[in-house]
Amino acid sequence: MPLDDRVGRRIKLRGLHILQETVASGSMARAARTLGMTQPAVSYAITEMEQALGVILLHRSPQGVSPTAFGDSLLQRSVVIFNELRQGIRDIAFLADPSAGEIRIGATPPMSAVAGMAINRLIRRYPKLTFDLVVESTQVLMRELHRRGIELAISRMAEPVAPEGTTAEILFYDRLVVIAAKGSRWTRRKRLDLRGVAAGPWALPSADGFLGAMIRAAFEARGLAMPAAAVTTGSTYTLASLAAQGLFLTIHPETMLRVPTRHPLLVALPIELSQAIHPIGLVQLRDRAPSPMATMFAQEVRTVVKAAGLGRKAAEPVRAGADWAAAGSCRSDRAERRG
Repeated sequence: MPLDDRVGRRIKLRGLHILQETVASGSMARAARTLGMTQPAVSYAITEMEQALGVILLHRSPQGVSPTAFGDSLLQRSVVIFNELRQGIRDIAFLADPSAGEIRIGATPPMSAVAGMAINRLIRRYPKLTFDLVVESTQVLMRELHRRGIELAISRMAEPVAPEGTTAEILFYDRLVVIAAKGSRWTRRKRLDLRGVAAGPWALPSADGFLGAMIRAAFEARGLAMPAAAVTTGSTYTLASLAAQGLFLTIHPETMLRVPTRHPLLVALPIELSQAIHPIGLVQLRDRAPSPMATMFAQEVRTVVKAAGLGRKAAEPVRAGADWAAAGSCRSDRAERRG
């Protein structure tokens, strides 16, 4: 019997769920207790899948079980399967009652304010809607997209190039700015340039992260080394809090000073950062039809961007097929060669 026929007839969602729980618990006995089954029933379900596929899915020993390369591969795909099934159930619930529904979306920390404004507008019209907002780095959001853990992401792009397997539209262009506390000694200086503030002290995002590569490129374009940070953190809140106390400088997207309202404590210093303007993209998987809620949320994000006056480049299509992390590295390399 061809492999596809065997899979269609003998690989069941229940079996995949049993495999997931068995690997997670590291023991068939513990998995059986969690699932409310007998241990022989758990063993039979996994053996049945192994026979259907013609491979061994689990290493078995007196100490417990662990996935083989075949089992690990199947588990990774099963995550996608169950995420898609959950989304299908959400779609049905939304179609049955358009005033209710659930969506899982993602945004980088600076762009979470844009997502929050869109959510606020939608909740006012549809109080029964629920949102699961994942706020993470660009790399994590792209991984979650491909795992079907989120439906769409709002994220900074190194270049107007969509990651492999996705589609993207440019919502607006945002620049990185040097940020200080209002009324601090930095704002009282008559002449400011990047060289003059290079000594800091600085509180910065991780140097090897997505924003870190862009910040490094901006300094290198001026013939300067990346400044030594007294504090390094991925927390936008912590960076803003440190800068607001008056001692530290930081570099972050200008959007955080404007959305949802003007920041009461922070200001962008009049310092030019070369190569620091990048597109903010709304990214979705190319081979995944958007749910009704995702379409509605995306439209609300466009409305928020326009209402906030964030730019005239909304809904601009981008080229497809590149990896954002790689694009960021290439941009950094080009800046280093120029420096």
